[in-house]
Amino acid sequence: MSSKKKGGLADQNLLHALLPGAKVADDGKISVDIGISKGTIIFNIGGTKFETYKSTLFKQPNSPLADDAFLQRNYREETHDYFFDRDPDVFKAILNYLRTGELHIPSHLCGPAVKRELQFWGVEDDVIQKCCWGHYNSWNSTLTALNQLEKDRRGTYLADKDGEQISDTCWGRVQPRVWNLLNKPTTSIAARIYSIVSLLFVILSIISFVTETLPEFNYSKLIDKPGYEVRSQSLSQNSNMTTDIPGNVTSNITTPSGSGKQRVILTHPVFFTIDIICIAFFTIEYAARIIFARKRWRFITSLIGVIDLLALLPDYIQFIVYGVHPELRYEGSVDFIAIVRIARILRIFRLIRHVPGLWILVYTLRSSIQELMLMCVFLLVGVLLFSSLIYYVDDESVFQSIPHSFWWALITMTTVGYGDMYPITLWGKLIGSLTALSGLLMIGFSVPVLVNNFIMYYKHMEYADKDDMVDKQKTRRPGNIELKTENAKAMKSANNNLSSDSITVRET
Repeated sequence: MSSKKKGGLADQNLLHALLPGAKVADDGKISVDIGISKGTIIFNIGGTKFETYKSTLFKQPNSPLADDAFLQRNYREETHDYFFDRDPDVFKAILNYLRTGELHIPSHLCGPAVKRELQFWGVEDDVIQKCCWGHYNSWNSTLTALNQLEKDRRGTYLADKDGEQISDTCWGRVQPRVWNLLNKPTTSIAARIYSIVSLLFVILSIISFVTETLPEFNYSKLIDKPGYEVRSQSLSQNSNMTTDIPGNVTSNITTPSGSGKQRVILTHPVFFTIDIICIAFFTIEYAARIIFARKRWRFITSLIGVIDLLALLPDYIQFIVYGVHPELRYEGSVDFIAIVRIARILRIFRLIRHVPGLWILVYTLRSSIQELMLMCVFLLVGVLLFSSLIYYVDDESVFQSIPHSFWWALITMTTVGYGDMYPITLWGKLIGSLTALSGLLMIGFSVPVLVNNFIMYYKHMEYADKDDMVDKQKTRRPGNIELKTENAKAMKSANNNLSSDSITVRET
């Protein structure tokens, strides 16, 4: 209960310990037992009546129920009871707390609702018993996580906040329309068409990135490149050599016999054209989003903005390097260019903008980092333990060292089992069985947490999208836009009047 609040009934005045019948528990909480009186008191809580002894209310001296002034404000002469329009289930738990000194919360009650009721009755949640604390805290943790998700969702997709005023300027009218066209497909038919076109460009760029590696789309070209050394082997007409060449260059280089020219196998130029078109579209789209964003820096640092930028950088770096050093297109030993080409795979993450489920997946992994780290710790301990055991009990020709055995332990614990390394002795098979069982336990303990988080976030995302659509439909109704504009003008006029009034008061 490290997250529990301190104070309230837990920090009661020590003077209450001097009252007759006062008892101090081991945890420092003070209760007063003044005996059972014959007088009773009736409460009407949300239509449900409760009757208890007056002496019960004074067992916790700091409770508002022990304050006569607090009770008299809600007393009804005609019914001779105290009426509070509150939750009767929570009050029942609080009344039992005053009787027994132990606060137990029914499991069917929502944690945030219980927390508000406890605050009204002056009871801190640090007195909840351990048997009920886990369920109560799970509700509050879920609410906190969903609030953070909604904040991050609005930050990522840059959703408009409620209460933002609409500017009367030309830019104020154009900016939200263009922004909605670029980012919110549900706002209009044009926005939906643009979203489909943008998605087609993303798919086209991914297809181009994948298919350009197929040998069927290669073509050969003779080049004169002084100083370019090619190792060749004798064939009837040509000598071929295979190397790894980054960029748009395929890995085959041939040198015609009896010729000073070099034949290079290149990727078909249509892929270069497709890349240029896609990059131009994505660049214009990214620039437009920056220009028409209400908060530009917020967009640039958002998840979507960072992904767009990272997906564009590798292509521009490649074009710049090839423009400065064209000979690098044919070099097979430039690791930097290979890394840049590999980084182009980031364009796949552009789908996050069009498939919210991918964003939820990334968000789940980010928000569940503690669970992932715990799983990695379990995996690390298991790999170290079982790789050490298998090294000492099995064939050393297969398990040559403990670091060499890490691969076997990792693959076995994750239940993959490629079969390239396996134990052959009796003790080795026993350790292999324990390794597999421990891997199953590790997965069984850690994966359900990630699955539950993903389901919770995905359900909330569906609800939030439907809620946004309902709000948009309400906004589209006739007269809503004009009413919203008139309200904004009225608020602005009222603020100006208040400002002028405050200035007049100061001068007076």
